[in-house]
Amino acid sequence: MTDTLAVEGGAPIRSAAWPAMFPGGSEYGEEEKRAAIEVIESQSPFRYYGVNPLKKVDRLEEAYARYVGTRFALAMHSGSTALSVALAALGVGPGTEVILPAFMWIADVNAVVHLRGIPVLAEIDETLNLDPADLERRITPRTRAIVAVHMAGTAADMPAILAVAHRNGIPVLEDCSQAAGTSIDGKVVGSMGAIGTVSLQYNKNFTTGEGGMITTSDEELFRRAICFHDMGFERDMQGVSVPQNSPFETWGMGARMDELRGAIGLVQLEKLPHITGRMRSHHLRLREALGKTPGIRLRRLVDPSGDSGAYFVWLHEDADIAERFGKAMQAEGIPVSQPHGGIHQYRYMSNLLKNAPVTTEGCPWSCPYNAQSPMEYRADMLPQSNRILDQTRMIALPPALTQKDLDDVIRAFRKVAKAVPATS
Repeated sequence: MTDTLAVEGGAPIRSAAWPAMFPGGSEYGEEEKRAAIEVIESQSPFRYYGVNPLKKVDRLEEAYARYVGTRFALAMHSGSTALSVALAALGVGPGTEVILPAFMWIADVNAVVHLRGIPVLAEIDETLNLDPADLERRITPRTRAIVAVHMAGTAADMPAILAVAHRNGIPVLEDCSQAAGTSIDGKVVGSMGAIGTVSLQYNKNFTTGEGGMITTSDEELFRRAICFHDMGFERDMQGVSVPQNSPFETWGMGARMDELRGAIGLVQLEKLPHITGRMRSHHLRLREALGKTPGIRLRRLVDPSGDSGAYFVWLHEDADIAERFGKAMQAEGIPVSQPHGGIHQYRYMSNLLKNAPVTTEGCPWSCPYNAQSPMEYRADMLPQSNRILDQTRMIALPPALTQKDLDDVIRAFRKVAKAVPATS
């Protein structure tokens, strides 16, 4: 085999296509099919009542709360609405601020802005998640919540984040959408903050196509979330949503999960440990084989044994080397990419950078209650995060990978590392 890089005309390490990164979706089979048919045959797709209700959503909530380790779980029709409902339950609204990391998903910002709160951006560290060292200086008397987004399969440094949050009396929302099944010292993400959310959208670790969950052990937050997600009311024992004179009644939305998704979610949740177990095995093998490669450093993991293993992530000394290394790996047939681009990074969210309003009168930016909050967003405002993201490259590790696929990654990585200088 020639050592000439494929990008320079040599033979590539592999030509076979990389398996698609749909961890839960790629595991759909007869079990999901039977679960869906069972609901269809019951003629009762609505969770609260029908001809023959099967209570699939109820069972999914019970199973997910048990899996995560919280007292309660609430099923939603999407991860985005789960964020909105969770933040509303925490009291986010005009006159409040919510701290978010530079690397997240646009839905995290959307939820804050739609509630007429103000997003406050903070740096990430080499976990690619919220930097606890930068967090505290972003806190003001108006800070209502901190959102710790567990990005690209890996948990944020929750012990350090919670220490800052508790010291300042601010609740933490965990967005676990890209890291379902991840844990720190045996504590599953979604159980450590005041409230957690997860998306069940198609490319997540377990999926109902679209959907979401909220988890919490705080009964008041749970009851507030119930009202916000179901027209503003709690339901009576027969499942009918009517005013019950609950102290948590409010103005809500129709964000309930249906029984089809509940049934499929139950099947997928049973598969989740197997899915993450395979990805974690792939991940640990690559970290062991490539972690000492000169010129790179691996993404920092708070608990490697609890990582979901969805991505192998490393950092170069500068952005130029990262770019050349990534292109050389791609030419070898390995799908190396930058950390989720576009609207996963604050600097590419054009609606945020230009303060796009959600009302004709410019709210939330024009709201007098928000006058004391920072509202200027620039693509260069978080230099540490930009540097880290520019120096970082990643490879998706779907559960369908074989040992041959991993062998190809190791061979290509070592080949490219010999040819691409570690320093500019």
